[in-house]
Parts: sequence; structure tokens; C-alpha cells
Amino acid sequence: MKWLKDIDGSFDVLLTDCYQQREMEMEYHINQIRFVGLMALFLLELLIGLLNRGLDWTLIVVDLGTMIMTAIWCFCVSKWAKSDGYKPWLKYVSILFDYLIILAITLEMEFLSEIGHFLHDMHNTEFELMLISALILFNVMSAFRQGKLIIYYSTLCCLATGTVILEHSGTARAIEMHEQIIILFSGLLSWSISSYITNTYTRLRHRERLLRYLPKKLVSAVETGKVDIEPGGERRNVTVLMADIRRFTSMCESHEPEVITGLLNRYFSAMSSIVFKYDGMIDKFIGDAIMAVFGTPQGEGNSASNAINAAKEMLEALTALNEEFIKEGLPRIEIGIGIHSGDAIAGNVGSVSCMDYTVIGDTVNVAARIESKTKELNKALLISKVSVEQSKKQNLEKAAEVSLKGRVEPIEVFFDPQI
Repeated sequence: MKWLKDIDGSFDVLLTDCYQQREMEMEYHINQIRFVGLMALFLLELLIGLLNRGLDWTLIVVDLGTMIMTAIWCFCVSKWAKSDGYKPWLKYVSILFDYLIILAITLEMEFLSEIGHFLHDMHNTEFELMLISALILFNVMSAFRQGKLIIYYSTLCCLATGTVILEHSGTARAIEMHEQIIILFSGLLSWSISSYITNTYTRLRHRERLLRYLPKKLVSAVETGKVDIEPGGERRNVTVLMADIRRFTSMCESHEPEVITGLLNRYFSAMSSIVFKYDGMIDKFIGDAIMAVFGTPQGEGNSASNAINAAKEMLEALTALNEEFIKEGLPRIEIGIGIHSGDAIAGNVGSVSCMDYTVIGDTVNVAARIESKTKELNKALLISKVSVEQSKKQNLEKAAEVSLKGRVEPIEVFFDPQI
């Protein structure tokens, strides 16, 4: 039965760690609310007692003792919530404590005559409103915990606490059907809030992931269903752009890792923005190399033309970036870019626990081999004949006919004389 499951099939198992971390953070914040609320309640109880009974040490000792015990418990919860690791038991114990403390406060009031009279003198409606409001507040806070079972558990504890207080306190009141229904509906409200928070958090995390690889307008198209990234794969005509930093190994040898990392982050940020500008997708970063794909998952526009335009702008941006690096005393970057178009399988590839949207096929390998020829031919950008024909660009010139590793037939590559 689906409604009995703690986590249903729609829950994103890849984000479990993120949800658990969020739950521990929320437990910490709920604990802060608990501490402030209970301390205020105890002080109010103490104030009412002192105003009615004067200086009564029994009242003071009982109240201060309860406050100390509550403060110790809140301190422990705070430590557990902030410590490393996920503690699934904490939310159950914490909720049980919340309702036990409400029950204890009511019983405590019964034993303290003047405060007990305060309860007896209250109108039924006033007392019910005060009690039910407190119980609902504690029950709704369960919405900020992970899973459905905790909401069922909290609602059951809430109902039991209300029943015990109204049936067995000296207030001569009994729990009514409408009060039970209100408590049950507070559980439904908690479930709705929890589902909304979980779904919103999942969508935001998915959007954050997509924005790392896809342009913003494409992410919006995927979210609205205009573009569907199907599980598995489908054959598509794509253009693959491979960009690699030259002499990166020697650069790493002569500079500290922190310098190289900062350099790469700035370089990748600048290049990624350009790829997105031309409707490309960052497939992956392979060490110092960038693999970008044009024509998937959105097939609008001329993918070959977009890839070539992006490559030219990447080289222009690199010139400006190198000027900044030189001023800062950082090493200058040189790159080679290879572009090839052809059929490839585009889709989600990986295991059940970890998948990645990527393209696979000979087109990818050829693009990588073309990029490796840029240094040999002393060209920053080389484009296959297939990409030139698909792009319909007229200003590109033939550089050479090259043999690529792993391929029998040679391939013609072109360059832009303006670069």
C-alpha cells in the first residue's frame, strides 16, 4: 500500500543524502523553536503561580527543575543534529518528547493548585482552543521531517496526548469528535506541506544540476515538457566540440595545485557560458578538456554552425582571459579545438544509482582525434568536412587530409583563415 510507505517511488534516491542533511538542519531549527517556546511557557506558568500564591518554593523548584531538564534535552538534540551522520531515530524521540512535555506541563498544573484553578476556571472553548492550537503547532512541525511515517507517528502521538489530557485531567472535560477530526486534519496538512517541500526541493536540485550542463532556456524547456530527455537513448545527428589545453601536464608540474584549480575554474566558466550561448550542452569535463555537444537534447538550429561559432568565440574569449592571467602572474593557456558532426546515441547512460545524459558513438571519437591534430597542424581550430558541409559556411579552407588513429579512411579537416 503506497500510502504506508515512508518514501514512495517518486522520491529521488540520488538526493537521499541531501534530504537527510536538510532534515538534520531542520531538526536543529525546530529544536531552537522548541527551546524558546517551552522556556516562555514555563516562565508564564511560574509568573501566574507567583502572582496568585506569592513566593512558593514548591512552585519555583518544580518549574526550575522542569526548565533545567528541558534545557538539557534541547542541548542534547542540538548536539545530535549538528554532529556528523544521519540519525533517523532522532525525529521519533524528539516528537515523543514534545508531546510528553505538553502532558507533563498539564499534569504539573493540576498539582499546583492555583494554576490548576486557572484551568478549571477557563471556559471549555478557551481551554480547547489553547490545547488544540498547541498540539496542532507541534504536529505541523513534523512536516519538516523526512518521510510519511513520521507524520503518521506524530499525528498518533498528538491524538493520544489530547485524549489523555482532556479525558484524565481534572478539568472535567472530554475530547470531542470534532477535536479528533481537527487533529487528524492537522496530520493531513503536515503531509501536504511535507510533499510540497520535498517536491520543490527536488525540482530545485534537478534544475541546479541541469544548469551545470545546459543553457538556461533549454532547462526551462525540459522543465515545461517542451523537450523530453528520455531514459535510454535515441539516434541523433549531433555536432561534438572537443577543446583541450595544450602542455597541461608541464603546467601542472611547474605550478601549485591551488593555482591550477583556480585557473581551470575561470577557464571552464568562461567557455561554458559561450557553449550555452550557442545552445550547446556541456557533456563533461575530462581533466582539462571540455566535451560539448550541439543538437541534443534540443534539435533546433544548425548544430554544426552553432558549434563553429562557439569555437571561434571561445578562442576570442581565451585571448582576453590570457591577458588577465598574464597581469596576475598566472600561466598563459593555449587550446586546440576539434569539431565533427554525425550520428550518435544521445540519452541517459549509467547505472540505477548514477546516470548521466551523454552522447556515445564514433562521432565523439572522431572529434577527439581531430582535436589531437590541432597541435600537429599548428591550428587552434580544426573542423571536419562533414561539419563544414552541414554548417554551410563558405569562408573555411581545407587544412589537410589526415589519418586518424583507429580509422582506416583519412578525413579532410578545415580551418578558419581569420583565426
